[in-house]
Amino acid sequence: MSFKDIGTIIRRIDGQEDHDIGSKDLKNKSKETRVLYLFLHGKRPVDVAIELDLSSSEVEFWVPNKLDELAGVYLEIRDHTDLFLRLFYTLKKDKLIDQKDIKTVLKYAHDLPSLENKFRDLANIVLDLEIKKKGLKNTIMQQNTQLSDLGQIINQYQNTIDSKKYQLKKMYTQLAIQRGKSNSDKVLE
Repeated sequence: MSFKDIGTIIRRIDGQEDHDIGSKDLKNKSKETRVLYLFLHGKRPVDVAIELDLSSSEVEFWVPNKLDELAGVYLEIRDHTDLFLRLFYTLKKDKLIDQKDIKTVLKYAHDLPSLENKFRDLANIVLDLEIKKKGLKNTIMQQNTQLSDLGQIINQYQNTIDSKKYQLKKMYTQLAIQRGKSNSDKVLE
């Protein structure tokens, strides 16, 4: 059965087409036509098998991919088909169409509200951490500036110390020279 056939059946179920096969004599129609007519009017495979005196395997031949169930689901969701199609295409785009992925989606579907809350909580935590990170970066930059300033001050003090050492050494040398002269003056006397 093609998508065109499925679309035709859905439009008939919705009342968008006025092809009333029921007004024609179905007894003169083929077995296949009668099977499709009954499915079109919402009969379950068991009901079709009983009404047309068919085996279950004959009826199942006419119900590929659980078409009757799909038509029933469509009747329930027809006011929201755009949302279901969006869900389907999103899953398809993200390559989540295999059975394992769909089972995973269904497994977590009932947890969606709590997962949304957890996501919001985690997003808030991340935002708080980003704010703290920015604050810490500012603190580090300030401390680096202070360290740089302190390094310059230390260099200035070291230069002052070195200068004072040099002056002391020079004064000590001059003092030694003066003592040496005064000692030599005493010896000469």
